[in-house]
Amino acid sequence: MSDLVMPPGSGVAAASEDSTRKSRRPVRFGLATRVLVLITAFVMTAAAMIYVPAISTFRDNWLRTRLSAAYTAALVLDIAPQTMVPPELSRQLLNSVGARIIVLSKHGTKRILAASELPRKVDEVYDLREPAFLASPGAFATLTAPPGRFITVLGEAPMGGESIGITMEEAPLTKAMRAYSLRLLVMTLIMSAVVATLATVAIHFMVLRPVRRLTTSIVDFGADPENASRIIIPSCGNHEIAYAEEELAIMQDSLASELKEKKHLAALGLAVAKINHDMRNMLASAQLISDRLANIDDPLVQRLAPKLVATLDRAIRFCQATLTYGRAVDEPPKPARFPMRALVADVMEMVGLEAPGDIEFVNAVSADFEIVADREQMFRVLMNLIRNGVEAVDGARVEGHGPGRIRVHGWLNNGEAHIEVSDTGPGVPVGARAQLFTPFSSSRAGGSGLGLVIAADLVRSNGGNIMLAVTDIGERGAKFRIVLPQAVPVGGS
Repeated sequence: MSDLVMPPGSGVAAASEDSTRKSRRPVRFGLATRVLVLITAFVMTAAAMIYVPAISTFRDNWLRTRLSAAYTAALVLDIAPQTMVPPELSRQLLNSVGARIIVLSKHGTKRILAASELPRKVDEVYDLREPAFLASPGAFATLTAPPGRFITVLGEAPMGGESIGITMEEAPLTKAMRAYSLRLLVMTLIMSAVVATLATVAIHFMVLRPVRRLTTSIVDFGADPENASRIIIPSCGNHEIAYAEEELAIMQDSLASELKEKKHLAALGLAVAKINHDMRNMLASAQLISDRLANIDDPLVQRLAPKLVATLDRAIRFCQATLTYGRAVDEPPKPARFPMRALVADVMEMVGLEAPGDIEFVNAVSADFEIVADREQMFRVLMNLIRNGVEAVDGARVEGHGPGRIRVHGWLNNGEAHIEVSDTGPGVPVGARAQLFTPFSSSRAGGSGLGLVIAADLVRSNGGNIMLAVTDIGERGAKFRIVLPQAVPVGGS
């Protein structure tokens, strides 16, 4: 059969696909690298979110330290009379504070406790008595400030004063904040490297390696899907990837089995096509011989010769269709109204020629029962069903169950034609009922498993369905029921 045989050039296509797969560029930016980069980026982002309030807190603490030194100096300078403070002591106190001037506000007046070279202007004033935000914009202004700027810092004053203020250069604060930022950056990079490495190693063993095992199995199986050794062996873990491995193993096993079956069917199809080619020639010769039989005056020959000719014509057309289309494609049904009893009689007579003589054929179809369907296809349906019944009854007879019977009955019900073919054989085993209409699944020794499949396909093409009917209590054998919707054919009555 041509649709099952590998088309020309498919081997070249497969080889080209293999070479394309081998020539793919290696992965340079794999999952492990991406995870490492992402975790590092996440840690750096978290550190940046921490850095914003941290640098503001560092600036405030640094300024408060200077105010604490100024607070101590103010206690000394405020107690001693201004004329009794030596200039050297005043410079030392200013140097310890790191300020150019210390001013104390007390009782509504401002007093300069110590002063050195005064700046020309003050660029910024920070009042630490007010609550500070975690992310102060002034911190970043200080961090990026150019040299030569001066700031005034105000804080709580000692001894009931209103405030104490110092004026100082901003450069030492900027330098300290930049050094702190550098230390924080180095610590962040070290922490990022450690966390990213540990997380990457953990993810590698817990996720990436199982995923890589999955992808490797998929690629290897795709290269040779018929090789059962390339089916993944599940790790039997209790996680999602282990479940994925189990499902992949089931899928690969099913696909490998199906591919083997398809390959077998392809070889079988080629063999059938060759056999059909020769069978058609033989049947053509048999048809010529059967034509001569029609000239014999024997009554039995005169009765059987037309049936033989019709059977040979049917077989030749089927072989020709197989060779023409490359597969057993049935022609679309040509529904027409015909009496069912005569068709059943023809089928029983044909099957009876090869059936054992002690099998009884019962045609229980009434003479006025007519259906609308393709007569030729219904002939094949009944032929397969009755022949299956004969084989089942014959097997039961061999086992000592006595002579058997094949019975065909038909009736109309709610615009549908019901046709039942029953036998007194051993019946259908329970385990075989699920695969009853599956090709090559015969439960009988020597059976091809195609008779019921062909019958089901033909019934469906006529718009009906076929099923295994439930037998009555105490009734032996199997009973198949065909249900056909009855529509008036085009051009029919």
